[in-house]
Amino acid sequence: MPTRPDPIDPLVIKKQGLLRTFYLAFAGCAISFVAAQYFRTAWHYGLLFVSLALTVLAVWILVRFLRVIDEFETLYMYDALRFAFVGTLSLLTVEAFLESLGFPRVPGYGNAAGAVILYSLGLVYSSWQHHWRRGYE
Repeated sequence: MPTRPDPIDPLVIKKQGLLRTFYLAFAGCAISFVAAQYFRTAWHYGLLFVSLALTVLAVWILVRFLRVIDEFETLYMYDALRFAFVGTLSLLTVEAFLESLGFPRVPGYGNAAGAVILYSLGLVYSSWQHHWRRGYE
């Protein structure tokens, strides 16, 4: 009995490849940024440059990924990005107000981590809204 080849959608393979490359670029960015904190010579600036280059690569891949997804996935991404944008803007406003009162400044990577956390919460909220909430259409 001959084996039947599984029908694999090329678009799914392209999306998976883009996501893998995005995660590798993001991990490389984080590793090089952390490693740069332990060096004080030319290595420090070299690793920071590598981190910046990998960040640009990750953003470029994310934009390419957003161009290939279908309408249903686009709806999820839009909701998550909207949630993260409004949340990050609100947190930055509160942070600026607290800094004017004399509180210590939050480092830039803290703001970036907050944006990523809010984006993840936005994906969870969007999923709940579209799948589990009664009456939502």
